[in-house]
Amino acid sequence: MTELSRRTFVQAASAALATATIWTLTDAGAAKAAPGGSLPLDRLGLGNPASETAHGVGSSLSSSLTGALSQPARVLNPTEPAGSWGGTLRFRMMVDPEKTTYLSLKLWGEDFAAQEQEWRLQLFIDGKSAGWLDQGPVDGLDQMSLAPRTAGMFYLHTIPLPEKLTSGRTELEVEIRSLGRIWAYGDGTSFYKPMTSPSRPIYAAYTHTDPFFVPAPDDPFGTPSQRGVRPDDSEDAIQRVRERVLADQNALFYAKPPASLDPWAWMTLVHGYQWKESPAFNSPLTLTKICEAIDATYLAWKANNAVLTASGQQWLGFGRVALALDTLWGDIQPLLDKQVTPGSTLVPNPGFEAGTAGWTVTTWRGSGSVVADPSVGRSGKSSLKATANPNGSTGSVVGVTLAGNSRPLVGSGTYRISAWCKTADATAPGAYMNVLFYNSAGAVVQSDRKFFATTGTHDWEQITAELPTPAGAARIRIDLRVEGTGTAWFDDVALELVNGTPPTSGTLPLRKAAYREMLVESREYWRQNQRHYTNQVQFTSLGVYLCNKGLELLSPADAWPEQRAREWIYEAVGLLPLSSGENADGSKKWKLGRQYYIYSEQGLSRELGYVGGYGEITADLLVAMYEAVTTGAIKRDDEKLRARVEQLFLARGWFRHEGFDEEGHRVMRLESIIGWRNEHYPGEVVYVTPTDKDVTPLQATAAFPSAKLVGWAQQMVKDGQLGPALALLHTDTSARIGLTAARFVMHDLPAFQAAAPSSERLPAGWGRPDFAFADPTTGVIAVKRGDEVLYASLYWRARQAVNRWSRVHLLRPDTEKSATVRCDVEFGSANPVGTFTIQDWVCWDYTINDSDGNGIRPGGFAPPGPALHQAYAGEELPIARTPEGMDPKLGATALGVEAIESGRAPFYRLSYAGYHVAMNTTSDQSFDYKCPATGTGIDCITGQKTALPKMRRIGPGETVVLFDPASRP
Repeated sequence: MTELSRRTFVQAASAALATATIWTLTDAGAAKAAPGGSLPLDRLGLGNPASETAHGVGSSLSSSLTGALSQPARVLNPTEPAGSWGGTLRFRMMVDPEKTTYLSLKLWGEDFAAQEQEWRLQLFIDGKSAGWLDQGPVDGLDQMSLAPRTAGMFYLHTIPLPEKLTSGRTELEVEIRSLGRIWAYGDGTSFYKPMTSPSRPIYAAYTHTDPFFVPAPDDPFGTPSQRGVRPDDSEDAIQRVRERVLADQNALFYAKPPASLDPWAWMTLVHGYQWKESPAFNSPLTLTKICEAIDATYLAWKANNAVLTASGQQWLGFGRVALALDTLWGDIQPLLDKQVTPGSTLVPNPGFEAGTAGWTVTTWRGSGSVVADPSVGRSGKSSLKATANPNGSTGSVVGVTLAGNSRPLVGSGTYRISAWCKTADATAPGAYMNVLFYNSAGAVVQSDRKFFATTGTHDWEQITAELPTPAGAARIRIDLRVEGTGTAWFDDVALELVNGTPPTSGTLPLRKAAYREMLVESREYWRQNQRHYTNQVQFTSLGVYLCNKGLELLSPADAWPEQRAREWIYEAVGLLPLSSGENADGSKKWKLGRQYYIYSEQGLSRELGYVGGYGEITADLLVAMYEAVTTGAIKRDDEKLRARVEQLFLARGWFRHEGFDEEGHRVMRLESIIGWRNEHYPGEVVYVTPTDKDVTPLQATAAFPSAKLVGWAQQMVKDGQLGPALALLHTDTSARIGLTAARFVMHDLPAFQAAAPSSERLPAGWGRPDFAFADPTTGVIAVKRGDEVLYASLYWRARQAVNRWSRVHLLRPDTEKSATVRCDVEFGSANPVGTFTIQDWVCWDYTINDSDGNGIRPGGFAPPGPALHQAYAGEELPIARTPEGMDPKLGATALGVEAIESGRAPFYRLSYAGYHVAMNTTSDQSFDYKCPATGTGIDCITGQKTALPKMRRIGPGETVVLFDPASRP
């Protein structure tokens, strides 16, 4: 059993009954589990003519078929032409006139969507949507995903029917409408995507009053397929990533002009400077290019202040400027005493290692051929090969030229221009370098100056010219040509200021002053504009800390004391309460009160509840914050920070469960079904950390090589899943992914390969020991009992008020069920502070704080077609009391804005599948709990037998999880 703190679980009983305020919809509305599971009130077999006739099935754009295990089913088809809404089904089902009635669909677990075909099924009653189309507490009946839920089996997904519509009725007509993909980040014109192919087949629909029911024995659900191990192709995948990283290094070092390098690109070059396999390794040109890239960002910012907050900065502000300085400080300092350059002073692609990028192939006269030759090189692997008069004619001139913005800037003084050349059968005039100077308007101020190589056939020789900069010159053009007959190879073109002044533009400052200005302004802006969602807080806090660290190096007088700066990191990992940033005078804002931590005590990231997939995207930031403190030019040990960050990674381990990949191989998947934010069902394949824009699958393991994290990563390799996890790193060519790929190749992979073998494996895999994990702050539990795992979010998507909906996900090798179910709550002495009326919204059940002017109306984007209405509209929900000092409507400008902790009740009681959960989410109340079961059961914490119905006293922050064996067949 896993040892957990006393505050997390309670194991003792109490005879006293606490005085409590109980909020219930109706007394009969509380779901009660029946021994042995409960048969449904009704079952509709879709595609079965007799069953469909008995239930009055009517449809549009629907067809029947014989599906998995030769069972009949129905699909809903798209319209012609394709629109957002597709086919529909209508049918009658029996309901309970008093209790909450649930509707479940039977779906085949091996059905999954092709790319961009994540169609949905939405329930309607009396023409109203029974739930919300996207991210609602009552969600759709189906949301196709890009991966299978099960292999060889059907599964059930369950949602409650609105009690006000079933009350007093024994039968109800319901409708299922099919809907295309929803793009969570789309706008009003791209949010709803057209449905272009049939829905997933629907095999059966059930109504029942026990949220967990056991279908009849003659209702086949399949036999689980054996989980095979995917063949390991990680070596091939690693090689592909390496090739991508090497190509990036070549392009960044040789071909990309500095002004084109965004923060991701220049940081990739920073890594290359330290990597022996990169052409940028220890090269002075690398440092120049990085500085010129930062110069370009500085100039862009001075022209437009929005650069500081643009998406390329990712809420870091100019943190990556500081990170580059901190990483390269020992070598980059001399360049900081030079003036900011208004453009590049470097010859692009001087060795033609990136083909002819940066150069223009030109035929001045006659004919010839000009190509990059990867088989010949003086210092690298490549050179430029130019052949004149291939047909023996006379008068041809061919070669390459630096054109337009590829021409380096020049200052005043004397420049040495050079290129290496070798020739074969070159006749006069032969191979030569031609130099011209241009002014800032692009006009020639000094025409051709030609410098020739030896004719005939010879090995490498250097062509050199020393020229004074003509008056008015701003840029230099270099041509490499062959005239006459024969072939020449050119390599290692160089431009060097022998004496004089580098290019300047008016009053541009020295880099040290310019970079100081960037870091001060970035720190000042972001310290006063802190966010409260986890990843945004971490980006902001990391940027503030990095900028301050950069100022320690550049301008110590401007730097805060380390203790003040370190508080930003501590807040961002939950070691200190989140202060919500600072006011202009440096005082803390405390928008969320003085006791709001961005991570729970148990180590889960916070927003409103269990964050699911969005809780994973902070992995790179956690590593980056730790490395910001402990690496670089200024290194500081911090064992407290190291232990905390490692704990945060370990806490996510409870939320990986067994599943299948697209070929039916065994994987460990992220638990997303109980996650609050635009999740896919099932979640992506994750062992330690996912592969994402800024995260590699080995990032945490490399930074924190503990036995558990190393073992989990080794489990990924053993399951053959490292190869697929690397696909993004070698298929996405963006600079952002390029930086992540560089991190993987240069840092994460070598550290992982050096780790010793570990026998540790993820805890929720079949055959692993039992455990119970609970987090009252985020309202979740993860329980493993034998080969069964239960995940639950007790206050599921309660964004503005307490809604009495919990989300459950039950997995066994032979069963999978997911459901939104009713739970019971108590308020104790913390009476509700008011009520929230569920609004007549269909897309979302909440409002975005639209201070950024995104044009999102309350409740999200209206779906296409006639106006729709919400079946749950008008219900009154109690608003929970928030901690002292916390604004319950943080940032609210309209009704329904998500409000932190307003939807979390003090005490929860949930019964599902024989599990009985009591959770106290408070820090100052106690509640009495009597399990609604008889006889002897199992305490899932201790694994010991216990009397189920005895009274238990649940103290602050404690959770009880009991299991009743008699409730299950």
